[in-house]
Amino acid sequence: MHACGHDGHSAIGLGVAAWLCQNRAALRGKFKLIFQPAEEGVRGARPISDSGVLDDVDYLFGMHLGCNLKKGEVALDPQDFLCTTKLDLYFEGLPAHAGADPEKGHNALLGACLAAGQIMAAPRHSGGMSRINVGTLHAGEGRNVIPATAKMEVEVRGQTADITHYLVDYVERCALGAAQIHQLASRIEKTGEALDFTNDAEMVAIMQKVVNRHPELTSISASLGGSEDVSLMVRRVQEHGGKAVFFIVGASQTAGHHHARFDIDETSLATGLTLFTEGVQTILDIA
Repeated sequence: MHACGHDGHSAIGLGVAAWLCQNRAALRGKFKLIFQPAEEGVRGARPISDSGVLDDVDYLFGMHLGCNLKKGEVALDPQDFLCTTKLDLYFEGLPAHAGADPEKGHNALLGACLAAGQIMAAPRHSGGMSRINVGTLHAGEGRNVIPATAKMEVEVRGQTADITHYLVDYVERCALGAAQIHQLASRIEKTGEALDFTNDAEMVAIMQKVVNRHPELTSISASLGGSEDVSLMVRRVQEHGGKAVFFIVGASQTAGHHHARFDIDETSLATGLTLFTEGVQTILDIA
């Protein structure tokens, strides 16, 4: 089970596609719809950005449903998104019979556990918010076998890229040290990343005009503390001279994101559609 609102995002995107088709005679310019893959784990934005598909984009709109906002609330310029790096750590030792030949084994589970404890004890950074978590650890084949392999999934988050790099370096040193102590081979794979980003003030102002037309909507401030790899797409557009905005649409969710009871007020889908389509129309009226 996974519940985060991405089905709602897809529904809104399809609604935008239908609106573009229905109004194509009155529109001008080129429109690109991005149904971002692999947003969980922050793996999808990097290949999209690196593909070059965003390099000629003048205006980028992005959104997320929920984030504990109520229906009718819109955060047009959410703050405190954290940089993040996702890491998979692998340890490889030697198997042996735990009763007959325990001294012949190199225990990957113990090495991984040592690394996990040290990683969670990482000194935090004085430069801003930081987070670190060991989320999974899988090792071993049976109770009477010295575990030869272990895999650990780790994430770090920081208010700045420098803080994140500091934590990644710490994780790498913990893994290497634990591997050396237990005579293991080790390797680390980066599986995803996101950066911090800043919305363009001009785009926020455009979206505020849209909100102001709808008395049922309220623009609020929001400090989130999560991570979003849309940051890579926002930065790519901005680096090539375009402007971007990423906003949150409240949906009166029934539980937190990734919770088994998570659900949204589906009337908020119409709010997302309105913000996208009227945002586009406002830009075309100005241009």
